Amino acid sequence: MTRDNEYYAYFTVVGEFNPSEITERIGLLPTDCWMKGDRNEKTHMERKFSRWSLYSRLDRSASLEEQLTDVIEQLEPFGDKVRLLREEKLSAHIELVGHFYIDFPGLVFESSTISRLAALDLGFDCDFYYMYSDKREDS
Repeated sequence: MTRDNEYYAYFTVVGEFNPSEITERIGLLPTDCWMKGDRNEKTHMERKFSRWSLYSRLDRSASLEEQLTDVIEQLEPFGDKVRLLREEKLSAHIELVGHFYIDFPGLVFESSTISRLAALDLGFDCDFYYMYSDKREDS
C-alpha cells in the first residue's frame, strides 16, 4: 500500500536565546520551541541550540505552496518584528519539508507568494525526502 505525499512548512528561529523572548518580541505563540540545554525527549540528548518555530496550520496533504502561504499569513501582521530578528543576525527562515512516497511533483511558487516572502526578508530551506522502497507495488 502506497502512502500519499506529505508536506509541511514552518518559520523557525535558531541560535542562543530564550524562546520566551522571541514570543514576546514577535507577539505570536510558537507551535514548538526549546531552549539550549533542554533535554530532547526523542534522543535524550542535550539540545545544542535554542529554537522557536511557527508551523503551518494546514493538513499535511496541502501543497507546499499552500503550506508556505499559511505560514506567511500568520507572520505578515508581525512583519516589522520578523524583519528585526533578521537585522539582529538571528538565524530566521522558512523550512519546507516534503516526504515523497508517490512522486516528486516539482516545486513551483506563484510570484505573489515569492513577493510576500521577500517582504518579510525571509529565505527558505527545502528538506525533501524520497521515501522509495523496493517493496512498493510501483517499483
